[in-house]
Amino acid sequence: MLTNACDAKLSKPSFNVVLFNYLNRPIFELLIDGTVDASSDAYPGTGTGIMTGFGISLGQKKVTWRLDGPPGMKNNGKTITSKNSPELVSIPGGRYLGIHVYPDYTVDLIPSVGISQVSQRGQKEMAEAGRDHD
Repeated sequence: MLTNACDAKLSKPSFNVVLFNYLNRPIFELLIDGTVDASSDAYPGTGTGIMTGFGISLGQKKVTWRLDGPPGMKNNGKTITSKNSPELVSIPGGRYLGIHVYPDYTVDLIPSVGISQVSQRGQKEMAEAGRDHD
């Protein structure tokens, strides 16, 4: 019986979440399987807040978010579903989860032992777009 409780705990680890938004506009109401509810400014004003203690099941995820921007900007409020179904995996000692939303509407979920950082892909894409992180 104790084994089942341990297995259940391992399948839904608790993460401290950091959101990285590489879009050219803010996003809000980012949800992973209906939980988390994060928001972020556009890159480079992203990845600075940590939301603590989210229990998120491992495996394939559905990630959605809503587009934001100045009043009248096209598609404000529109809900976007990521084009991929990113997989959340566990790593030994992983307490942090970087959620990375890219301009092509794909998402990476990157667990880490320490505070999440800008992803290599995000850094490369933002440099190519002339939007390097300050």
